[in-house]
Amino acid sequence: MQWLGDALRSVLEGDALPFEGLGSLIALALIVALRLLLPYSQRELIRWPFRLLVAHFACVAVVAVTPLGSGLNRLAQLSALLMLLTCLGRAGFVLVLDSLLARRWARPFPKIFRDILEGLVYVTAVLATLRAAGAELSALLTTSALLTAVVGLSLQDTLGNLFAGLSIQAQHPFEVGDWIQFDEKPSVVGRVVEINWRATRVITLDQVEIVIPNGPLAKAPIRNFTKPTPVSRRGLRLTVPRDVAPHRVRAAIEAGLHETDGVLLEPSPDVLTEAFTDFGMQYWVRYFIDDYEARERVDSAARERIWVALRRAGIPLARPVQDVAVHPEDEQQRKRTEREALAERLRALRRVDICRALQQEQQEQLAQATELRPYAPGELVIRQGEHGDELFIVLRGQVVVTVDEKHHTPRGDSVEVARLGPGSFFGEMSLMTGAPRNANVRTLVDTELLVVGKAALAPILDASPELAERISEALATRQQEIDSASSKSAARKVGDGVDGERSGQLLGKIREFFSL
Repeated sequence: MQWLGDALRSVLEGDALPFEGLGSLIALALIVALRLLLPYSQRELIRWPFRLLVAHFACVAVVAVTPLGSGLNRLAQLSALLMLLTCLGRAGFVLVLDSLLARRWARPFPKIFRDILEGLVYVTAVLATLRAAGAELSALLTTSALLTAVVGLSLQDTLGNLFAGLSIQAQHPFEVGDWIQFDEKPSVVGRVVEINWRATRVITLDQVEIVIPNGPLAKAPIRNFTKPTPVSRRGLRLTVPRDVAPHRVRAAIEAGLHETDGVLLEPSPDVLTEAFTDFGMQYWVRYFIDDYEARERVDSAARERIWVALRRAGIPLARPVQDVAVHPEDEQQRKRTEREALAERLRALRRVDICRALQQEQQEQLAQATELRPYAPGELVIRQGEHGDELFIVLRGQVVVTVDEKHHTPRGDSVEVARLGPGSFFGEMSLMTGAPRNANVRTLVDTELLVVGKAALAPILDASPELAERISEALATRQQEIDSASSKSAARKVGDGVDGERSGQLLGKIREFFSL
């Protein structure tokens, strides 16, 4: 047991420990400081310094139990010194960069610079160990310089990519997470996922990984769609017939883009009259987004909303002018389609109480004067509080009815009242009396609404003023049914009615509104 006592005495007296044990204490203090200062998510950074310290003590134990001056003893001493210096360097590096400086800098330290600094720490530890082993550093550095020159000539491209990567990290033309275009081709657009020593990795929308060497990337013109702000402009072009007034086109398109998902209201979309073409007038529609990854989905939604808005406004897209020969079969098919459409409108009108008060000829006259309007999902059909003079019948799709309870809830939330499908209708009170809308109606899916306006009903009432009395009775009956079905004020708002109104009061309002 004499050798064990000698080994323990050597450790306690500091003969087996580098720097007489002071370095080991400093390394242990640094690890404890990291344990206290680093957040929980970064605790794994302590593992390597701790493992190096354990390896250092293992080498110290070998030094203590081996004969002094032996080859194994000398190797264990150098290994203990190397493990200690590397542990000190790694622990100090993590403490400074990931704990002290990380609290002051808003952005993380660039990975390339981290690797360079960490590499310098390890090189310093190796050189100090070699110096302790008795190596001549001057001769070693001279040999290294010659070797570096040879390697540099053979690795020009690799070194060029390395320094280009350093330049990119220093100038920050883009960062990880940015969307960039690094080629003239619009398809070469992707999100930066990594910037390493040699190259930059980009993932496109097709989920294709592109690895670009840093050298060519540093020389290429780079378009960054995320900096300085994530807002970027998109655009599309369309052509409509020249006989449509430009202000109608602009109003329809801007209304369609107003509630398109992904299109920003500020900066607001705009429409420019760009050129006269052989087919018609060409317009340039411009709008802004703040999620470049969703650009294709937003562009698709914008085109759909514009198509729906133009169709609802009765504005066709321009077509090439062609000579068309009309065959009798085609004419018969067209007339058959018109009769089917008229029959569908008549069936829809007969579901409405006030329209059932009309005679057959008057119903057909009203059906021919109605308008079919398409709506995209999520579009607002009517807004609570606005004035209107139209009745809406759901032909296809579904709408949701909500009421702004400003006086009933602290935040003024919208309360869903009902969902209406094919055959349902709303807005009859505004059609007959011009009363403000008492609810919001928004589409849930692609929807087609049959619209009956005051202009379509006015000629019928002028020709038969006595119809106003029958219509007022039908309205009063519907209001009583709504009031008896629900005791909530929100339900009464959906019917556009006010509790206590009767046929006589409605008749007076109808006559006043239609000037009968």
